[in-house]
Amino acid sequence: MLELKEQINFAEDASQGKNLLDAISGGENPGADQKARSSFLGKTEDKFKFLENQQILNQIRKMAKDEQSLTLQVIELIAEVEHRKIFLNLGFGSLFDFVTQDLGYDPSSAARRIHAARAIRVVPEIKEKIADGSLSLSVVSQAQNFFRKKAQDSGQKISVEEKTEVFQILENKTTREAERELFKIAPELCLKSKEQVKTISENLTELKFVVDSDSLAKIEQLKLWISHQNPNMTLAELFKWIIDDAYLRLAKSKSGFNSKPELKPVQNNLDQTGSRMKNNSQSEAQEPQIEQAKSYFGAEPEIKHKRSRYISAEIKKMVWLRDGGCCQFVNSSNGKKCGSEFQIQLDHIHPFRHLGEHSSQNLRLFCGNHNRLRG
Repeated sequence: MLELKEQINFAEDASQGKNLLDAISGGENPGADQKARSSFLGKTEDKFKFLENQQILNQIRKMAKDEQSLTLQVIELIAEVEHRKIFLNLGFGSLFDFVTQDLGYDPSSAARRIHAARAIRVVPEIKEKIADGSLSLSVVSQAQNFFRKKAQDSGQKISVEEKTEVFQILENKTTREAERELFKIAPELCLKSKEQVKTISENLTELKFVVDSDSLAKIEQLKLWISHQNPNMTLAELFKWIIDDAYLRLAKSKSGFNSKPELKPVQNNLDQTGSRMKNNSQSEAQEPQIEQAKSYFGAEPEIKHKRSRYISAEIKKMVWLRDGGCCQFVNSSNGKKCGSEFQIQLDHIHPFRHLGEHSSQNLRLFCGNHNRLRG
């Protein structure tokens, strides 16, 4: 026990240290084990502070590959646990209970690993693809669900050859791309799901419907355009925002309804010299109108005798079209362009605070993160 703890102090990296800690996790002194784990993690955190950026990148890339390899080993062991029915001898009613309760995985992670474990027993060729990351656990799980639905629909088992072909198609695909590929293979399985309206509570209703690729692309673009207002907008929030906007537009066109309050003009109480009179009665009379302006504009207008930050719509449009509506940040070392469309902002190449102009030559599009990075 002491020998293992001493080895931890000389661990070369986090993955090696984790393996050593795992080796002592079954020791007779849990308190000491936890103390050793905390000590190692603290030393690891301190060590990272002194690493150069490139060293951190090299380390995390290596550990990511190690993680994929370890994940495959976990999946292989889960497959063997199911084959031998070891979980039953331990008192678990199902493999899922064993993976969630004994191994400590959350339900979603457990389901993905169980799906992958069953897949590699039938199509062992995909082990290498899981290890190198060309087949993610999410995509493998999608394929397994697809095979199950297709077998139920046809009443026949899916052949090993067919499963192998599907896995080949899904290589290097995201979950969304995998959904499209599976739809091409068996569109009838997806089209069976019709529009559904399900009451959840007195104030909540679940809607389910299918949209085409054009609508989905517009949904994603809308979320990007309004990411300044809500960077983590859900589909439900976006749906409500679209409905509210359409409702107000149609209500206005149908009945002349105007959602914005009308502002009453402020009286210019001037004396004979043209100067504004300063008295309590005038200030009190204008207070309601000032509060009305605050509620309308969202803040009290400020009068500043400084350079204006106003950029004309023509200049904004010119910069937007020129930069293609995406972030123009380029990594100087490898030439990689960001290209993000999330929280796009106008950035002054020569800073505004240093007398930078509002010209198209001095403006470019940056995403919020890169704009803040530049400071």
